[in-house]
Amino acid sequence: MSIKMSTLRRFIPVALATSMLALAGCATGPYNSGGNGAGYGTSYSGGNGYRNSRSCPSNQCGVVEDVSRVYVSGGNQSHVLGTIIGAVAGAALGNQVGKGDGRKAATVAGAVAGGAVGNEVAKRNSGDVPAYRVVVRLDDGRTATVTQREDPRVRNGDYVQISDGRVYMR
Repeated sequence: MSIKMSTLRRFIPVALATSMLALAGCATGPYNSGGNGAGYGTSYSGGNGYRNSRSCPSNQCGVVEDVSRVYVSGGNQSHVLGTIIGAVAGAALGNQVGKGDGRKAATVAGAVAGGAVGNEVAKRNSGDVPAYRVVVRLDDGRTATVTQREDPRVRNGDYVQISDGRVYMR
């Protein structure tokens, strides 16, 4: 076993661990999960103890006060794909360099560098996406603001229920 092979054996786990940590940082939950950093979710404010006669069991019902179309960050989903595509392309290019252990090291280095470049390209190309912000005066007097990607198909004055970070007609 040569020095090159032992160095390569130490480098590969470090490169893999670094890549996995970078990809884990890109993971997000589904939108509308109560706030995932992508600008979606539900926020509450106020509350004066007021109780509407049309209350619902979940205490998440109320009257729509405002519906507006907004633009929110597209999230990190495209970053993961960009990282993966970049890593595959970088590994393919790195595999064309050198022979033997040098080729293996170049393949790993190409995958790591390609992943980083692919992630950055995806980050720069991901733009804002349209969503809907719905302000609801809840039965208990609080105000809830829900931002969701799908059109809620509600208007001011509609009685709605908030469930799983989304607005539904009641």
